[in-house]
Amino acid sequence: MYVQPLDGSLTPNSLAAPTGSLEGEGALLQGAALPSGDNISRFLPPWLNDNAASSPYGDVYGSSGSMQGLFGSLMGVLQQLTQMLQSLMGYGGNQRYFQNATGSSDGDPHLSFNGAKWNDMASQPNLVSSDSFGGGFRVSTQVTSPNGNGVTWNQSATVSLNNGATAITLNNDGQASITNYGRQISIGRGQTLALGDGESVTCEQNGTLRVTAQNGTGGRIETTLSPEGKGVNVDLAAHDVDLSGTLVNGPGPTPPTGPLPVPDPYGPPQPL
Repeated sequence: MYVQPLDGSLTPNSLAAPTGSLEGEGALLQGAALPSGDNISRFLPPWLNDNAASSPYGDVYGSSGSMQGLFGSLMGVLQQLTQMLQSLMGYGGNQRYFQNATGSSDGDPHLSFNGAKWNDMASQPNLVSSDSFGGGFRVSTQVTSPNGNGVTWNQSATVSLNNGATAITLNNDGQASITNYGRQISIGRGQTLALGDGESVTCEQNGTLRVTAQNGTGGRIETTLSPEGKGVNVDLAAHDVDLSGTLVNGPGPTPPTGPLPVPDPYGPPQPL
């Protein structure tokens, strides 16, 4: 800021900033005083002042480094929100501890968990999940289109680990797909691949995939994906882990059968 002396001597350059004021203004924005004697200091928020020295203008508009600092904080907040959403979707919320548990999605498909059995023809994005492993564990299924009788099969089944960075999928045509942190991995029959963090996948001679996940406290889940007829069967055995998902929740309310009662529009008879 430049103040014109009150002596009436206006000149063409009287309203111009003093020499070097462009750089001086950058210094002001960093908290320095005006070189012209103005004792007013200016202050920039820290996220716009990190790399001020790298710009001749005092980083008034923010250098790349300072903007990275700003967006770094924002990304941290977004990461926390993502973790909360994952918890709500089953990776960490409302899970129950099981010393031993077995479950499956077989056939067209029939679901079972610890002895309870029921039918469910829909895709299951969260068939079963666990927060007992770093990065979480989840099994999901995608069903085929229903046939004329409304029957479906598991068109594919996927085991997801490491917040989805590792995915092992088997289709009903027997084709396996393994992705580990963006890298596609092939597997041959009779081969076992170590995926790190106590996780591995084995391809049996008949094309069945056996996925094993275990943690450092004795928790373990073994999941088998096998092509069977028109679908993919999913079978799992878990020990000393927390679990949630469709299998753990069990069957929903049984829909009523037979004709529904017709309500009387006049209601019950009233006493005279």
